[in-house]
Amino acid sequence: EMRTPMRGEKDLCWGGRNFEFQSEAQKQWLEVMALRGWTVPDWPKDYGGGGLSPAESKVLKEEMQALGCRPPLTSFGISMLGPALLKYGNEEQKKRFLTEIARGEIRWCQGYSEPGAGSDLAGVRTSAREENGGFVVDGQKVWSSFAHIADWCILVTRSDPRSERHAGLTYMVVDMHAPGVEVRPLRQITGEAEFNEIFFNDVEVPKENVLGEVGGGWQVAMTTLLHERGTLGFALSGVLEAQV
Repeated sequence: EMRTPMRGEKDLCWGGRNFEFQSEAQKQWLEVMALRGWTVPDWPKDYGGGGLSPAESKVLKEEMQALGCRPPLTSFGISMLGPALLKYGNEEQKKRFLTEIARGEIRWCQGYSEPGAGSDLAGVRTSAREENGGFVVDGQKVWSSFAHIADWCILVTRSDPRSERHAGLTYMVVDMHAPGVEVRPLRQITGEAEFNEIFFNDVEVPKENVLGEVGGGWQVAMTTLLHERGTLGFALSGVLEAQV
């Protein structure tokens, strides 16, 4: 009989190609929920989701919280990239990434903040110049959680060097194992390195990795941020209810 992992257990599942399950219960819980599409219950079934309506998905999550069940999978891919792919991605991009995200087979990190600009996306200076039918990316990102174990990065770049603020930004996904990508840990006072710097040095990115329109990255980035905050808010409400 499968034991359902309860909220508060330390073996929270982030997924990824090199992910190692911390317990058999964790492995079975993810497999069963992914088979039903319940890691992302409101995504279409064609992309690994459950095909539930927003109202049905909300009820499912509330029932899981009431039973004390932990989410089967937690990731940037689910909370941030997935909604953006569903809205802005083409069919090839959706089929390429969404099912793997839903099953926890790939792990993502975020490439938004930069030195000197912080979380101000309008201050992005990481460049993406068009070359040979694709892009070449140069720049630096900072405060990226789990970049050292991520398979892919969701990246906001400036593709028009003459642009300012919100204009001229392009949103793309970058293979973290591509030549020219370097991750350096940021050591905290505890000695841990939850956050990282990411350096991009002449990193070649295929044009098919661009999400949305070239120069239209601001709209895509706002979609990811809105869904991230909504997901965090729902998770926090569940924690507070459990403590009452």
